[in-house]
Amino acid sequence: MAAGLLENDWMFSGRGEVPWHGIGAVLEGVPTSKEAIKAAKLEWTINQAPVFAAGNWAQAIPGFVANVRSDTKEVLGIVSDRYCVAQNKDVFAFADALIGTDKAKCTYETAGSLWNGRRVFMLVNMPQGRIVGDEYQPYLCISNAHDGSSALQVFLTGIRVVCNNTLSAALHTANRKLSIRHKSCMDQHKKEVLRTMGAASKYFHDLEIFASELAGKKVNIAKVLDALFPASSAMSKRQLQSNREVKETIKNILKQKEDLRDFRGTAWGAYNAIADYRSNAEPKRRTATYADSKMATFLDGDAIMNHAQEIILELAA
Repeated sequence: MAAGLLENDWMFSGRGEVPWHGIGAVLEGVPTSKEAIKAAKLEWTINQAPVFAAGNWAQAIPGFVANVRSDTKEVLGIVSDRYCVAQNKDVFAFADALIGTDKAKCTYETAGSLWNGRRVFMLVNMPQGRIVGDEYQPYLCISNAHDGSSALQVFLTGIRVVCNNTLSAALHTANRKLSIRHKSCMDQHKKEVLRTMGAASKYFHDLEIFASELAGKKVNIAKVLDALFPASSAMSKRQLQSNREVKETIKNILKQKEDLRDFRGTAWGAYNAIADYRSNAEPKRRTATYADSKMATFLDGDAIMNHAQEIILELAA
């Protein structure tokens, strides 16, 4: 994807910190949704237009329409003509309703767009908690796709504050992701708001239990990493070398990071060493869409971390 496709993305952070893209407005204090949508440059709308077949004669293709961004006129996606657009202001209205459940404790933190507006998101932070003795910041991540790839979704995730590790464990006891059907004007979402807040409370409670259980189990980090980054005769020398380097990096994180000192040899220590690498490591080659992809991984969950979790649970004793 060309670098120019990032020119229409913008973000803001409400904590006075540089947003994920490294660009955008940094705001002090907690903005209203109206201020947030303006600061994140999400005031544009989606218009739907007919889709025509190419050729010497123009003929509309039945059953499909194009989702067109109003300010740049860029086509963000081709969708069914039954697709109901959730405009950015309506998605923010859903976030308003979430924050309205407890304005003293839940606040806007970050909002922005990815891939030129194909996906918009906002992060609502909840009261900080403690997880195995460390502070962590829980988030509700509200995301909407304008390219037809998904409905309005709420992702639950957290950040272990001391080391900036992302905590997005896949739990069997509580859902991390909720999908909300697109509805006209998004004006009937009271039940969804209550369901979301209930699911968030359940997930973060169970996440704390999950962390405590891992902290009480032993695991060999070398065996975990050999299973996560296996060596195969089918791999190139470059792939094998890369896997070796990654494994050594993660071992060093576990050995050297002061915040993991008390968890060395445990399943929780192994999980966080891998999470630290996945959350904070710089890529060998920074592509034009690197920031977008990393933010999407933060929202959706990391497949490698999910696999690591499975391996750790299988090997832990």
